[in-house]
Amino acid sequence: MPHTIDIERMKKQTTFDVSAPQGTPTGIPVIQIPHLEFPRVVYKHPVEPYRTIVHRNNKFEVVGEEVVPTEHISLIVADKEALDKALKDGYKLKPYVPQAPPDPDAHLYAKQ
Repeated sequence: MPHTIDIERMKKQTTFDVSAPQGTPTGIPVIQIPHLEFPRVVYKHPVEPYRTIVHRNNKFEVVGEEVVPTEHISLIVADKEALDKALKDGYKLKPYVPQAPPDPDAHLYAKQ
């Protein structure tokens, strides 16, 4: 569990040793940060793993195409009802890990 400095105890303590471990009588007083269930982030995973971006010049001629991985959409929910609604709408609790785009030159070195 993460820790933070206990301001109230620090005001009462006249001296403290920075080199002493945190939470000891002579060290910096700390308290544990409680884990909160909400707010929570949920993620909508993409249907396709890649998308193609078409680059054009000033004359709108295609000068190149770029294949990039798609990313998830995130949503912050504040309570249990909003979490249930988001899960019904297709959101997931675990984030989406994008895949690397395919190598366009992989076929050049494939076995025949």
